[in-house]
Parts: sequence; C-alpha cells; structure tokens
Amino acid sequence: IIELVDARKKPSTPSMDIYLGKESKSSKEKAIETARDILETTIKDVITHPVETDYQTKIILTVDNDRLSTRGCVLDDVLSVLETNKKFKTTLSNNTIILQLADETDSQTVVSLRNKILKTTVRGVPEIKRLSLKEENGQWLIQTTGSNLAKVLSVKGVDKNNVRTNNVFEISTVLGIEAARNALINELKATLENQGL
Repeated sequence: IIELVDARKKPSTPSMDIYLGKESKSSKEKAIETARDILETTIKDVITHPVETDYQTKIILTVDNDRLSTRGCVLDDVLSVLETNKKFKTTLSNNTIILQLADETDSQTVVSLRNKILKTTVRGVPEIKRLSLKEENGQWLIQTTGSNLAKVLSVKGVDKNNVRTNNVFEISTVLGIEAARNALINELKATLENQGL
C-alpha cells in the first residue's frame, strides 16, 4: 500500500492502448496507416534544422522529403496549415518555405512566432507524441505516449468501443463519471495484483 501511495504522488505519463477496427486490426499496412493518422506530426518533425531567420522580417523553413514521407504527409499539408496564419505571407521555392512577416517586428516576437510555428500540428492527434505498434494474438494494436481520447475516437480505423487511457480526468470529461470510476477501479486492481496484494 505504501508503494501505491508513493506511485500516486508521482505524475504518470498519460498513455493509451488503441485497438483497431475490423479492417485495420489484421493488416499491418492498414495498422501503420491508422498509426500515422494518430501520431502527432508538427512542422518541427518535417523540416531540417536549424530554422533560418533574420529576426525581423522573415522565417525560412526547409522541408525534408524523407521526414515528410515517413510521417505520411505531403508538402501541401504543411503549406495549408501555414497559410491559415495571417501574421505572415507564405512563399514556396523548391522545398524551402519562406514566411514573410506582415509587419517588421523585434527579435523576441520573431523567436516566439517561430517557436509557435514549429509546434503547429500538420497531421495526427495533438498530444500523441510517440506510439508503437504491437501484435497480440494475430491482431494489431497501437500503444501511445500521450493521450487525447476525444480526438482518437474520431480517427478512422479505430475500434471506438475499445480504446483505453490511463488519464482518468480525460475519461471523465469524454465518457462520463461512471467510466472514470471503472477506470480507477481497474487501475487499482492492476496495481495491487502487480504487487501481489
């Protein structure tokens, strides 16, 4: 019981077990496709580093084609996300995206804007930073680091009746207090069984 109390003091990393629907669970290729739709891909994940800037008028991003294809994205995905921002005008030259700022600003503002751009989601579910595919009894499932239950439930290929997260507050918000209660009971049982209690 002491170990259980100590474990509760430390914030655990949210994670999920995502079981796949009929079409995806038996095919590795379809499981990979679903995993790409879940894994959060940001601008930072698909460009080469460092990002160039003059700290006053422009930010230059060089897109890496290998990273794009690994994440299942295309250049148009990146451009469409960037073009929604009114603080700069987007220009493409080969694989280089030039973001010309609407107004000349100080270096601190440019650095802040650059950091915000790098965190912009191109594809996938926000908060799902890493994932792995696992095969159990001839069926594929996805295990993640990070949790976003509401968004994961809307991804095509996911079995909406069989998604688990260890984030009880998220379960309460999305599925209700009774589901959160059941999740807590299951977590407590699993923890006690692992300790042989």
